[in-house]
Amino acid sequence: MCAIFGICEINKEKAKKALSLMIHRGVDYQDIKTNSKATFGFNRLAIENIALNNQPFLKDDILAVFNGEIYNYKHLIDKYELNAKTEIEVIFELWKRFGVDFVRKLDGMFVIAIFDKKLYLFKDEFGKKPLYFTKNGIFASEIKAILPFIEKDINFDALSEYLAYNSSLAPNTVFKGIYKLPAGCFYDGEIKRWYDFKRVENVKWKMENSIKTLEDFLIASIQKRMQGEVEIGSLLSGGIDSSLIASILSKFRKIKTFSIGYEGFENYDERKYARFVAEYINSDHYEINYTKYDFFSHFEKVLNDMDEPIADSSFFPANFLASKIPLKVVLSGEGSDELFLGYRRYEEFLGFLNSYLPNKTWLKKYLLRHQEDIKEWEIFRRFFASEPVFRGINEVFFQKQINKVLKSKAKEVEYQRFLKGWGSFDFTYFDLKIWVGEVLLMKLDKMFMAYGIEARSPFLDRNLVEFVFSLSDNIRKSNKFLIKEIAKKYLPQKIINRRKKGFAYPFLEWLKAERELKFIVDINRKSKIFNEEYLKQIIKTGQKRYKQHLWTLYLFSRWFEKEFL
Repeated sequence: MCAIFGICEINKEKAKKALSLMIHRGVDYQDIKTNSKATFGFNRLAIENIALNNQPFLKDDILAVFNGEIYNYKHLIDKYELNAKTEIEVIFELWKRFGVDFVRKLDGMFVIAIFDKKLYLFKDEFGKKPLYFTKNGIFASEIKAILPFIEKDINFDALSEYLAYNSSLAPNTVFKGIYKLPAGCFYDGEIKRWYDFKRVENVKWKMENSIKTLEDFLIASIQKRMQGEVEIGSLLSGGIDSSLIASILSKFRKIKTFSIGYEGFENYDERKYARFVAEYINSDHYEINYTKYDFFSHFEKVLNDMDEPIADSSFFPANFLASKIPLKVVLSGEGSDELFLGYRRYEEFLGFLNSYLPNKTWLKKYLLRHQEDIKEWEIFRRFFASEPVFRGINEVFFQKQINKVLKSKAKEVEYQRFLKGWGSFDFTYFDLKIWVGEVLLMKLDKMFMAYGIEARSPFLDRNLVEFVFSLSDNIRKSNKFLIKEIAKKYLPQKIINRRKKGFAYPFLEWLKAERELKFIVDINRKSKIFNEEYLKQIIKTGQKRYKQHLWTLYLFSRWFEKEFL
């Protein structure tokens, strides 16, 4: 929705400079306010209360500013009889009444900053909006707004996390001294948790009432996200998740839908399916073609919008798609695969949960005598060693590879904190925290807000997710069983039964065609971060084993050149 910035000193010039670096996040209004000890700034993308809802908010020497949407703010006004008309006024009134516990009352996507004698920062339970800070009292929606006020250096612990999981993991960022607030947490000098997902199975949910209840939650979630005084469209890939959201949304109003494809690469191009759905729901449909020229000519722009390296290649077509959308708000399907075990690899991991092998010790010894540098070998090593096999659907470099690729001693990437002992629900919890929270939601925010567009994710609704965590494995099943049952009312079987494809495109073909992979070694000779011989091994083997590894290394190299060379 907006950009926010703050600094714990009276300095409007610093605030103005920081806001100028985030003007793309909100061009409708800008303001800076100070109280006795702090300065807050705000760039606005006007969606709700267009004529009223300007920030920062200052009253009784308390400063407040927020980015996002509070879907239940009108309900809170009525429930607590608040003297408020806008979201920021509701936040202020609840703060005065409940202190830090006010955040538990909110339903929405948000980051919030309050200065009341000291600085407080808050983030929603999914981490839908980014918030970065330093420990000496600077915060901002984007890292680039903080960089002018610190000395740039790389956080090598975060680099290990990036190699493992496409991104640094909160509270780390790849910049030393800049932190990001984790989802469901607040900061008051220390990071503290105000919300986390829980697994409490409820025996009242049977198959029959679960499908209907889930449908009701999804419809309610979509209706919430229709809030605002601007037109709302929907991203449409032609897969079941985005198609279901677009179909339900189209029951309330005629909508615009948007898809992207790649001419000449039919195995990646899904526009024919998106077109089929658009005709079925009678949307005004827009198709975008993404080319090798677009990929390379916009590369620096995407790196700038990304802030820190995040190695999901789909950031690039997403950024290009966003540049062609003439709306301020779109809905998207993130979260469904993780909630309903939609990725094919989940089936493989499910097979390990209850597996038993009588010759496990012998097989472990055999495996260690025949070591290979591939993920499949590592997965079986973990299984035979009785270690947790699943460590995230988006794991790229496993620890042994990180140790080999980094010249300096690598941090052991911490994964245990994301495992709860919940069986298949560990997959969901883990991936909500890392793959969704650190990668997919950052793609939605950073790539779309780069063009002043707010992307909303109806599957990532607290009520809906808590419901899913209360289901038994026999009801949830896998392969998006429940979503497919709901979709029978809204979509043709041709879409429901489609094999999942994912947001793939020919980035590696384009890198190889332009001989770009040598760039990894060229930059490393200047940075001296990675082991050159291992880099050459990965590049030589190429697409057969290391497609994602290559992208992770290439993206980091391009980012490092931009920031440090």
